[in-house]
Amino acid sequence: MQPHIVRNFLLGCCCGLTVPAFVIADPALQSLDDIQRTAHAFLTAQHRDRKELPKIRLQSLDRRLRLPKCQTALEAFLPSGARTAGNTSVGVRCPDAKPWSIYLSANVRIYDQVLIARRFLRRGTILSAADVQFERRELSTLPGGYETDPQQLIGRQLQHALMIGKVISPRSVKVTPAVRRGETVTLIAGQSGIEITSSGIALSDASIGERLRVRNESSQRVIEGKVTANRRVEIGR
Repeated sequence: MQPHIVRNFLLGCCCGLTVPAFVIADPALQSLDDIQRTAHAFLTAQHRDRKELPKIRLQSLDRRLRLPKCQTALEAFLPSGARTAGNTSVGVRCPDAKPWSIYLSANVRIYDQVLIARRFLRRGTILSAADVQFERRELSTLPGGYETDPQQLIGRQLQHALMIGKVISPRSVKVTPAVRRGETVTLIAGQSGIEITSSGIALSDASIGERLRVRNESSQRVIEGKVTANRRVEIGR
């Protein structure tokens, strides 16, 4: 047999013998793939109520890592201060007689249809359905918050101007006052089943359900009550 043929034959045999050492997992060691599957399933479950599943990218574990095989089911958890979206971390632990824990870096991207400005909106605009529209956005890029329900925005007043396409956050709107400072209101006082009405002047803006200080037009006394519909203020309730 020619020398180069012998050499190639021996190399082929050696390679053939070494492959199983990398392919066959050690039954005494924990599968790294199981650790990653556990972490992935845990992060996915945090968003199970969403219409669109999150996109999760997990850190690859060092294949040289050698952890004893867990004799019970692996448990995933969020470390203190970790979030369920954006750049975060997730822990996986073995709770058996010889416990261990490991932490993986993760990037979790969550998408949803959020409300944005359909056109340029000036400060003070009372929002209507024509002012807003839905657009798919990644939620972790919206630290100021967002809204997905138009009813939480329609009828509310913008506290600052918004450019077209800008996400409308809950902090950018306020409830439109039911009563404005200086307006005349009806004071309602009830006693022994009898309702007494008088008029007064609102001393500040207030929404329905809020407390409001009012100056009684007859007595000039300042009293406080709760604002109800139609510029009515109930005293003593």
